[in-house]
Parts: sequence; C-alpha cells; structure tokens
Amino acid sequence: MLILRRAFKCMWRRSFRTLLVSLILALCIAVFISTIAGVDASEAATAEMLAEYREAAEATLEETEQSMTEIMVIAGKRTLSLESMDEDVAEEISAMDDVAAVVPAIMQGSGEPETGSSDTGGDKDDPFAYMVYGVPLDPDLDEEYHVLPVNIVDGRSLEEGENTAVLISRELTDYFGAGASDTIDIEGTSFEVVGIYTSTMMQNQVYMSLDTAQDLLGMEGEMSILTVYADSVSAVDDVAAEIQSAYPDFMVMAMADMQAGFAEKIQQEQEWIIGSTNSNLASIQSLGLGITVATGVIGLLLIFGLMFYTVRERTKEIGTLKALGFSNPDIIKQFVYEGLYIGLVGGAIGLAIATVAASLFSSWLLNPSETLDVSVGITLGSMLLGLVLAVVAGALGSLYPAWRASRVSPMEALRRE
Repeated sequence: MLILRRAFKCMWRRSFRTLLVSLILALCIAVFISTIAGVDASEAATAEMLAEYREAAEATLEETEQSMTEIMVIAGKRTLSLESMDEDVAEEISAMDDVAAVVPAIMQGSGEPETGSSDTGGDKDDPFAYMVYGVPLDPDLDEEYHVLPVNIVDGRSLEEGENTAVLISRELTDYFGAGASDTIDIEGTSFEVVGIYTSTMMQNQVYMSLDTAQDLLGMEGEMSILTVYADSVSAVDDVAAEIQSAYPDFMVMAMADMQAGFAEKIQQEQEWIIGSTNSNLASIQSLGLGITVATGVIGLLLIFGLMFYTVRERTKEIGTLKALGFSNPDIIKQFVYEGLYIGLVGGAIGLAIATVAASLFSSWLLNPSETLDVSVGITLGSMLLGLVLAVVAGALGSLYPAWRASRVSPMEALRRE
C-alpha cells in the first residue's frame, strides 16, 4: 500500500510539472504566433495606408501641376471680399488671347465658428466656420480642369443638375455632425451631403452648384471669383497683365509660383510620411523578431529544465531499465519522446490561446502606431510554424538530459533512493 501511494504521488508530481511546463510553453507559442500575426498585419496596414496616401498625393500633385496655368480673378482687393462681378466679365475674359477657359464661382463665408477652435482648417479667429463655394457643374469642364475636388473619400461627387446636394470636406464632418447621405443646414436651407472629400488646400469649403449658391446668397447673375486658365505656363504672365489692365479694381493673381512651392512641399511631406511610416514598421519588425527569438529560447529552456530535473529524479528508474537490458539509445529515445510530447501538447494549447487572444497579445507586445488600422488574423502558415517550433523545442530541450540519462551507471543508480 505504501509503495502504491508513493508511486501515485510520484506520478502526480511528474504529471503536474509536465502540465505546468506545457502551459507555460503554450503561452510562449501563443505569444510567438500572435507576434508573427501582428507584424504581418502591421505590414499589410502600412502598405494599404501608404498606397492610399500616394494616390491622394498624386491626385493633389496632378491638380497642382494643372494650377500652374491658373490665374485667380477676385472681385475687390481682399481675398474674402463680399464684392461681386457681373457674369459678363467671364465672357469678356474668355475672349482674350491665350485664354483656354474661364470657370466662374461664388465663394462666401458662412456659419458660426466654434469658439477657440480651428478644426475646420482655418484660423481660429476667422469670422466664418466654412466657405460656401459655388461652381458650375459641367462634366466636361470638371474632367479637364478638376473644378470639383478629386479626392472623394466617402460617397460621390456632385453631378450635373443637382441643386440640393453638397460636398463637404472631411474636416467639416465634425462641425456639421454629418457624413455622406446626411442632411445639413446652410443659410436656412437643407442640403444633402452626397460626398466627403479631403484636400491639403481646401479644408473648409462646402461645394455646391453655382446656380444654387447664387440663389442661396442672393447673387443672381453675379460671381465673386474667376479661375482663368491660360493656354500655357509661358502665357500666364501676359494674360494676367491683360486682365489686370482691363479690370484694375480686381485682384489678379497668377498661381504658378505659389503652386510650384506647394508641389515641392507636398513631395517633401510625402517623403517624410513614407520614411516615418517605414521607420515605425521597421521598429515593429525588429521588436517582433526579438520577441520571437525570446519565446523560442524560453520554450527551449523550460523543456531543458524539466527534463534535466526529471533525469535526476528518475535516476533509480533509469538504472533499473538499464539493468533490465535497455540500451543507451533506448533511454535517449524515451526522454526525447517525452520532450516531443510536452512540445506537442504545449503547441496545441498555444494555438488555441493564440486563436482567441492574438489581437490582444500583438497590440500589447508590439504597440503599433495609432495611425495604423491593424486587423490581426492568424494564418495557417503561422500556426504550423508555431506548432513546429514547440515540437522542435521539445526535442532539442530533451537531447542533453536524455544523453545524460543514458550515461547513468546501473549499479550507481540502483544504490540511490
């Protein structure tokens, strides 16, 4: 009875230690798999973000390059002047030499600004929250000169004949508390938001049709701003000078120099963002590699420690087996098989833990940038890799203890209690 009780106690201790090591190994494998999944997800999110940014930057640069032929004609001598000009002015300028097109528009401030806030893209001391920007909804004109914003991030652009629809910038969504398909109020009139745009230049403008803006602001037959396009960049100065001579009371501005500087700024910003994002990703990859190596080493040491302790505890049993005729290779196989079993059990439990908590582990360990929308998912490849790592750790961790066990002398072992 005493022998059975001691045997049961020994088996229970051995099973408990094996289970404990298997659980700790499982946690290591879960961390290992989660780290791989987190790094992969960060790489995918970074690539997607950079692709979106490059697309937006290229569209902005295309718009900027086209603006090199622009000449702004504003009614009055102040940019935000509420003065107006007759529609006949557009026809007169269109008839000038080297003028390719004239786009009439109305631009007027509206809305109560939020106190002490500049979230809409303007200065916090601006008297208006946003600018009403009325433009002709002409598909041919828009295709040629990008009259409407090109970077629509939600919804769609304005279409010809729409008189109750508007486009708003992403910076104005919080101000209006509205998104695509919602309704907002402008100067007491309801409009449907058909799309949200983003721009590095026009951050606080509400686009609508020119006719609608004229009716809304009581400016029938009038405009406040003209965008004149010269035939070529070389003709810009001559066209600007002719317009200024014909209309000395208007503000005439050639946009070439301003747009050239802006294009350079956009390119520098793009290079900085790409470099910064790649640097953050490299840090995540480096940290992920460190965590991966650490978890592998820890798993290996855990199994090594358990098997080494087991050899010492089971010295008498090993001696008995050798006395019964078990060879050294047989002893080594027994301990290696035990290590493989522990690795397999730990790996399987680790897979189950990682499946449930991969997103939590990867966020906690890698702490990816808040600008990345990371969605972590475990692939079959990472699961197989984690399981293989656990089994290999079990085999490698038991090699030396198994070899040491095979070197035990039967006579010396049987003398030990």
